This record gives sequence, C-alpha cells and structure tokens, in this order.
Amino acid sequence: MLKKSNNTKNKLNIIVFLDDKLVPTNFQHICKSLETNNFSSANIQKKPGEINVLLTNFNLDQLQMNYFLFLVGKKLYNVCDSGSYEINIYGGAKLNKKNIALGWEIESYKFQKFKSTTSKIPTKRLHKVNKEIKYLKEIFFFVRDLINLPANILGPSEIFNSTKKFLSNDFEFKKIVGKRLDHEYPLISAVGKGASKNKKPIFGIFTAKKKKKKKIFIVGKGVSFDTGGLNLKTGSGMALMKKDMGGAANAIGLAKLLVKKKVNAEINLLLSLVENSLSENSMRPSDIYKSRSGKFVEVVDTDAEGRLIMADALTYACEMKADIIIDLATLTGASRVAMGLEVPSFFSNNIKISNLLMKASNETGDPLWQLPLWQNYNNQILSKHADYKNLGNSGFGGAITAALFLQKFVKTDIPWVHLDLMAWTKPSQYSGYEGGEAMGIVALSRLIELMFSK
Repeated sequence: MLKKSNNTKNKLNIIVFLDDKLVPTNFQHICKSLETNNFSSANIQKKPGEINVLLTNFNLDQLQMNYFLFLVGKKLYNVCDSGSYEINIYGGAKLNKKNIALGWEIESYKFQKFKSTTSKIPTKRLHKVNKEIKYLKEIFFFVRDLINLPANILGPSEIFNSTKKFLSNDFEFKKIVGKRLDHEYPLISAVGKGASKNKKPIFGIFTAKKKKKKKIFIVGKGVSFDTGGLNLKTGSGMALMKKDMGGAANAIGLAKLLVKKKVNAEINLLLSLVENSLSENSMRPSDIYKSRSGKFVEVVDTDAEGRLIMADALTYACEMKADIIIDLATLTGASRVAMGLEVPSFFSNNIKISNLLMKASNETGDPLWQLPLWQNYNNQILSKHADYKNLGNSGFGGAITAALFLQKFVKTDIPWVHLDLMAWTKPSQYSGYEGGEAMGIVALSRLIELMFSK
C-alpha cells in the first residue's frame, strides 16, 4: 500500500482513465487484459507518488456508469492512506465525473456514537471539492445518522426535533398531536395509538420561509420502529425495523438539498411519525377507519401500516394544491425482491415527470427504476366492507398494489412520484459500510431543478 506523509503540501496524484486512447503506453497492456465490466486489483496501479486507475474496460449505460464512478470513489478512499490527494480524470466527457469525489467524501462516514472506544478516522483530504459535494456530504451524513439511531433513542418526537434543528434556518414548523391528530389525521393516529406515551404519533409540517408561486410537497414515512403490530413480525423480520423511518430521513435530506440548490419553488415537508407497537390500544386486523379524505379503509394487516400514515399526508398535500407531490417510504419488501438493495423503485401518475426523473437518475448516477401503476390490480385493494383495504389479496405485485393504494389519496390532476426504497446498505467490494443510507434524493433534486428552473 502506498504510504505518504500527512503533510498536505505533499499531494498524491490519483489519475483515472476512462478512455483507452488516453492511457499511457506503459499501462496499455494491462488495459487489454482487463475483463469487460469487471473491477479487480488490476484496475488500480500504484507507483511512488501516484495512483493510476484504469477503467477503460467498462462500457455500462449512462446510469450504471455514473453510479459506478460513485463506487470507485469509495474504493479509492479505502485503498489510500492518510494524506492529501488530487484526482485527475481523463476521458468520460459525458459522465458525471464528480461522483468519484462524492463517493470518496461519503466513504469517510463513521457511526460511532455508541462505541465506548472509537476508532480514529484517518485524514484523507481531497483537493478541489466543490460546494455541492460539501453540502451533499452534510446531508448524506445526517440521513445516515438518523436511520442508524436505535428506536429506544429515536422515536417520533426525536425525529421531529432533529428535523427542526437540521432545517431551523430555512423552515417554519407545526406539530399536530393528540385529539387534533385523532380528528384530522385518523389513519396516522390509528397506526400510532398502540405506542407508549413518549412515542405518541405526530404529524409534522415544515414550510420553507421563502415563499414561491409553485409548491413542492415532500412526504416521508417515519415509522421509528415497526413490530408489525398485532400481525407481529418474526424476530429476523424485526431486526432492521429501526430503519422504517428511512423514508422520513430521506425526505428531510431532500428538503434540505432543495434549499441548498435554491430551486424556484416553495418547499413543504410532511412527516408522518409513529411507532407501530403492541398494546391494548393497538389497531386490529378487520378494524375500519375513516381517512382524512373521507374514504373508509379496512386494516386487513397491521404490518401494512406505512401506506396508512402516508395516505392522510397525501390527502393534506392535495388540499394545499401542490404542484408536485413526492413521497419517500420504506414501503414494501416486494420492491426489494424485485430491485435489490441498491435500486429504489418509483411510481408516477405523470408520464412527462417519469421521463424527467429517469433522465435525472441517468445524469446523476443516483439509481431509480420505474414500476407501473398497473390499474388492473386495483381490485386487489377493494374491500367488501369498506372502500379500500390496506393489503392486496395476492402474494404477487406487492409494491404495485401498495402504490395503487397510495394513488387513491392523490388527486388525478396533481403530479405525484412515489419512491419505495431500502434506506439501508450492505458491505461490498467497494465499501465496508453497513447502515442507513440516503437514496434517490440526488436524482429527485435534479428532477425538481429540471421542472422549476429559473
């Protein structure tokens, strides 16, 4: 491994080659031996004072290539020792090359709040880190920290208070609880009523201080812990359920990111904050509740609680005449089965916005993939004893039927995007990190830029 002094005056060069025509002669034979679209130790060649990264064997599509550059940045952070570095990239004119620097910066994250003995974080400094990467790093770290906090420390109130602190300079806030919540947001209240007194449900409304003609509403699912309710999860199924507020964490991150980007629209953040727990007050399978929209919902499974708390929030956003609604939720395991951990699925009722979002995803390298609002599955969420039920009657297409349920609470003339994300990442050959993750917010922020450019 290349060793270098911590003296920042002694910069090490990292040289990345994305075009084989630009590779020096002494590395060309290595490039020819690299397996197509495969990353190995041979891709990184070290010499005194210099690290050469050969990526000429990759010919992925734009989205995957831009995401790959983000992973390369993480890998480079891990193979480099403490010191000061400068990255130079040759080729890849149409790629989002700053993703390498973003990956490097994000990989410096450590969650050590509950370690009695903390490991020292090595100083690995990049030169020429632009303003955007600096605030993205701040936002990613906040999202990760919030998701990684355990539910005995982070409940609905703590999520609300953390949001206030993080957004304090730019947003006004309102908290709705108690009898008013029962009356005005009955589905949020129903899901959270089984929790203890210090974990009572909250509907949080955060409105940007800078008012604009156009209004964006961002809705986040904030289940601080999901036991499954009376339809109790297994122990293994509950193990990661502190992350069930990952949609809310990412929604907060997106709101902050849009402020930083100074988009030409008023930003509104709605957080449905509950703990889905067990007590004599918990909602039961077969219970029926009248939603904020006036439609009646039968609870056929108390573990399908996320769509309930999102429904009331979506209704409110429509009442406020949103120009676009974006919701983020760790909603279904079905989406994870289809898409894996890295790629959130999204749904939209607007073809133009769907296409713009895919364009934004491709440009940024922040992966998203569209699934259909397949209307022929609507009969699965129709109840015999109420207007709707909160779970489809088939083991297939669960992410789609969940999205169709949410669509029932969105007015047809309001553009809407629903993101179903994991909000968690596992170790890979590029990074050893495991924990909460920011997902989709870079692509979504680019979508808003494209929609509301000045």
